[in-house]
Amino acid sequence: MKWISMVSILSLTLICQAEDKSSGCGLGWKVTSRNSLLSSYTRSITNSLTSSTSGMTSGTSGCEAHSLVKNEKKDLHFAEANFHSLMVEMAKGQGEYLTGFAMVMGCSENAAQNFFKMTQKNYEHFFPAQGTSPFQLVEQVRGVMTTQGVCNSSAS
Repeated sequence: MKWISMVSILSLTLICQAEDKSSGCGLGWKVTSRNSLLSSYTRSITNSLTSSTSGMTSGTSGCEAHSLVKNEKKDLHFAEANFHSLMVEMAKGQGEYLTGFAMVMGCSENAAQNFFKMTQKNYEHFFPAQGTSPFQLVEQVRGVMTTQGVCNSSAS
């Protein structure tokens, strides 16, 4: 029993002196920024208790935004800036704004024709009698892309 206690104490001492290679973001880094595994443990507990995953993903809490979030922002920004032009070109199944939208949604130039056909075919779904917001448009297009395998993209 003494042997286990001594090994545990020695291990804990070595662990506390080890260098931390974690990313450096989240509320845990506000609590302690020392470079040790004990500090890393404290940060991970703090981050898990304060649920800073959304902050770490979205780019707050001193973190870099995850690529999925960055792509979603590009999609939404494009849809907001070009909403009325997209509405017209999706009905036609072609156009420069629709081409740009296909690109920000993750389609290659070769797959864009499938995207055009999909948006034209599903126009009534994307733009029902009652208005659609740019956010709803992006979400609906992304959903149809996923279910139909358009551009081989699930959520670009």
